[in-house]
Amino acid sequence: MKRYANLLLSFSIVTLAVLTAGAAPPAPDTTFVITIDSAAQKKFGFQYPATYVFQLAEASPHVRVERRNGDSGSWKALEQKKAADFFNGVECVRLDAKAGRAYVSVGFKESNTIQLKFTGARPVKFDSVAKYYDGRKSAYTLSNDNWGCNPWAHPGAPWRGITNDKSDNYQAALHVCRHFHLPLSIAINSRAAGGDAVWRNMQEELDHHDCSWEPAVHGETHPKEAGYLIHGYKDEILGCRDEILRRLSHIPYGQHVCEHILTFGYIDETLLRTDVGEFLFLRGFNWLDNPASNDYTPRNPQYGFYGVAGLNTKGYDTILQRREPRARYCAADVAELNEGFDRIHDTGGIFYALWHPDRFLNSVVYDPSPGVEGVRGSTLMQHLAHVANRKDVWYVANGWLYSYRYVAENARVSAAP
Repeated sequence: MKRYANLLLSFSIVTLAVLTAGAAPPAPDTTFVITIDSAAQKKFGFQYPATYVFQLAEASPHVRVERRNGDSGSWKALEQKKAADFFNGVECVRLDAKAGRAYVSVGFKESNTIQLKFTGARPVKFDSVAKYYDGRKSAYTLSNDNWGCNPWAHPGAPWRGITNDKSDNYQAALHVCRHFHLPLSIAINSRAAGGDAVWRNMQEELDHHDCSWEPAVHGETHPKEAGYLIHGYKDEILGCRDEILRRLSHIPYGQHVCEHILTFGYIDETLLRTDVGEFLFLRGFNWLDNPASNDYTPRNPQYGFYGVAGLNTKGYDTILQRREPRARYCAADVAELNEGFDRIHDTGGIFYALWHPDRFLNSVVYDPSPGVEGVRGSTLMQHLAHVANRKDVWYVANGWLYSYRYVAENARVSAAP
């Protein structure tokens, strides 16, 4: 009996060995280290997630990606997203099994170092930083100018609804953009016509914690040429930036101001020197269509920021002001705006869009009614509905666009030993 038991045990061991001889060992964890210049990270945060593309021999659903800050602390698993999901500006991983790729979107937090750990994948190789977030086909970036500049825009007024002409025009614009899931950069004039009340409205909108808008510098007042001599370049520009940081909290992706939006599009040498090391991006302006404004601008090697660039690809204000009342629905105007966006979308570019809410009546420009030529509805609302909620478009505020670009051009990625 004992001999029979020993033979049975031997047979079991041999059988197990045969069955497992062809099985591959579990894939070892693979770790990568991502670093960025520490001084730049301290200045601008770079919390907006950049998308790192990795090649996987097998992109199975069981692949797990975790991140941690620096070289210590706890690991946190990244949420998995699918191509069918609608998302922008969130940390996550999206696996493309067909292409054998992982799109890992992460931002910097407390330090200038991120560690990524892959579990259940073999082998893993870093490929590149995607041109656009999540490897999207194209990008749409939107801004408004002049919050706090003009009293007729009702800065700081109590909220009465999007289409009420007594509501703060900029708060109304922000509510519309939030409805369409379009993140918005808003240029702030810090010596605000609305006083403390306009800052309360701004903070109320930041307190949504939904990453719906980015505060940007426009100036203490709204200077041009000799206007800068009244308060001085430093006070107008950096004073505005410091007031934003003092007055506002819960700024998305960290307590930083990354963008200077030029008043009147005016620029001179003193202005450029004032901005050195203070902003990531300088956005220009004119009233025209600028069809060549459809890509990232190179970083200016002399001044160390991106720009001056970001001119409106289509002149929203010019088109919306063609008729009275301004922005009333006109099928030809909607078609022109949509065609301009479609051309950039089809070619994989960046569409730069902006308008000035203080030039329009809330009741007209944000009229949600179905369009009736010259009678009701809004050209802008019809156009934004055409632009919004596409899963192959990256929707991003101006400053976050160039925060992403800086990381893409300067981050260093290496496999950990």
